[in-house]
Formats: sequence, structure tokens, C-alpha cells
Amino acid sequence: MNALTVDRIAVRYGDNLALDDFSLEVPPGQIMAVVGPSGSGKSTLLRAIAGLEPLVTGRIVLGDSDLAGVATHRRNLGLMFQDHGLFTHLSVADNIGYGLKTAGVDGATRRSRVSDLLDLVGLASFGGRATNELSGGEAQRVALARALAPQPGLLMLDEPLGSLDRALRDQLTGELRRLLTTLGQTALHVTHDQAEAFALADRVAVVADGRLVAVGTPSELWSNPKQRFVAEFLGHPNIWTVAVDDGGAVSWNGRPLGQLSSDHPLRQAPAGQTDAVMRGPGLTVAPTEPTRSGDGPGLDVVVSESVFRAGMHDVVATVPEPSKGSADNEATVHFTTAQVVSPGQRLTLAVNIEELVPLDD
Repeated sequence: MNALTVDRIAVRYGDNLALDDFSLEVPPGQIMAVVGPSGSGKSTLLRAIAGLEPLVTGRIVLGDSDLAGVATHRRNLGLMFQDHGLFTHLSVADNIGYGLKTAGVDGATRRSRVSDLLDLVGLASFGGRATNELSGGEAQRVALARALAPQPGLLMLDEPLGSLDRALRDQLTGELRRLLTTLGQTALHVTHDQAEAFALADRVAVVADGRLVAVGTPSELWSNPKQRFVAEFLGHPNIWTVAVDDGGAVSWNGRPLGQLSSDHPLRQAPAGQTDAVMRGPGLTVAPTEPTRSGDGPGLDVVVSESVFRAGMHDVVATVPEPSKGSADNEATVHFTTAQVVSPGQRLTLAVNIEELVPLDD
């Protein structure tokens, strides 16, 4: 188990800084996911660690070894990519043992290691098969076994599940996490899929424009994204500009929402308008109409659309303007409910304003 230290590195493509003063720490045995928009620097980070892109500044350390000047094939890295990269002229076993063979590992040791890895990835009887006989999920398992064969100090995964359908991707994400955790394998996983990153990783790093924007456990990032960019990228649907007065009363788009507790983070800043995430538990369908619950007056909404997903309904609704004669102030809210709802249906939402989380610029 090796730690990875990326210390204030910069990588330049012409006049463009693909990575700018970028630092990241991955402790031994931890799975770190790196997410961000296309072009944010995720793949450049992997290429820099692998020695495929020169550093303008900074350093990369794996375990006790500074990787400056170390050739790619001597960096003790395992690599796994979306396209598998399996050799079609070799059997499954020979694919897995290829790196060991080129490293001069003797045949008996190599065969034992390959057998252990086939057992580990659930393909014990597949050693003699041709790679073109494998399903997508089986090919991914073989690619993983091949990457793990040399017992790398760091396993790097670049969109490894991106070509698979959602059901298989979800299955293999769980299997991959269990496997890496069992091995205590330090891993850096680049993906554009936030759900995959949250399911697989111990911690998640969010990057944008070549810089590290946020890092934390999946629950920390989701429950307190802190920045509007992070909240939007992670998929929080309700990002509101709310007004908080000196007494802690909150309003949104001219609608009073209730009184914040004295220790709520929104009361620590000066009174005025601020951006905030309304987390999912903060909006629930009131038991009956017009009964209201929660600490605020509630929101009367009209359902625009409802999509059934995994036993729940993801609902988009409009909030009509608060009073006659006011300017057009219609707003949109998103919420999840087990209740069957239909477009055009009128509901009252209970609002728990304690679920508001402030965002910085």
C-alpha cells in the first residue's frame, strides 16, 4: 500500500495550462475518484502521474519515491482503461500474465499469480479462453486482473466502466470496490459519472479548469457542497437565492419560508441574499391539502412532470407567483416522493428550511 502525493504540479499544452498549481493526497489503501467536466484536466492528471506529460512545476511522489525522471514502465503503476486493451492473440491467462512475463517473473510464479487473480475476479475457469469470447463485463474483469498482476503501488482507472450498460456498470462498481478494499489497493479513478464515483470511492476530488475545487467523502460533498459549481456539477436540482433578515427569517422569490434556528450556518453571515442548496429531505409532500407541516408556511405547487425511477417519482413542479398583481415570479422546484402524481396536479410541499446549505461563489 503506497500513498500518492501530487504536489503543486502544472502541465502546459502550448499556451494552455491543463493543470495549474494542482495538489492531491491519496493515503495508502484509499480509493480516490476524480470527477469534473470534459476538459477539466482529469485525464491529464493520470498522464502526468504516468510520466506521459512533463511537469512545468511541482512533483509527484508514490510511496517513498519521487517520480521525477522515472520512466513510465518503472513507476510501479497499474493502468485500466475503458477500451480494455486486451491482446486478441493471447488467451485470458496470457493477457493477465503478460506484464509478469515481460518483467522476467518465472513461469511457476507467474502461473500461480494468474490463477489467484482469476479466482479473485470470479473467472477461475476462464484462463484458456480467447478474449473475443468474453462479454463486456468479463473483459473488464480480465483487464482489472492484468492491471493488478504486478501488484502496483497505485492502480489508475480511466473511465473503466464507461462502455457498459447501466445495470452491468452498477454491478461491477460494487464488485470493484469490494475487490480493491479487500486488497488494500491504493487507487485513482477518473470518471465523468458522479454516481459511479460516489459508489466506488472513499473520497472524491472535483476538478475544474485544471484546479482542485473540492475534495471529501461522498457524503461530505453531497450534504455540504460549499460552492455553487460543485453543487451544480454533482446534480443538486434546487439551488436557490434566498434572503435572510437579521432575525433569521428566510424568504425565496418573495415567498416566506420560515425561521432558521439560531445556530444555522445561514445566520452566521450578514443579512441579505445568498445562494443555497435545498437538500432533498427539505421538500416533502404535505399529508393532506391544505394541511401544512414543517417549520414554514409551505409551498403550493403545480406538477409539471413526474418520472418513475427505482421505486420513487422524481417530480418537477412550478410554484405560482405569490400574489395577484406581482411581477412574473414563477419558480421551479424538484422533489422526490413515493406518491403517484400527475402533470397538472396541485400539491402543498412542507418546507424544512434547516435543510438549506449556504454556497460560496
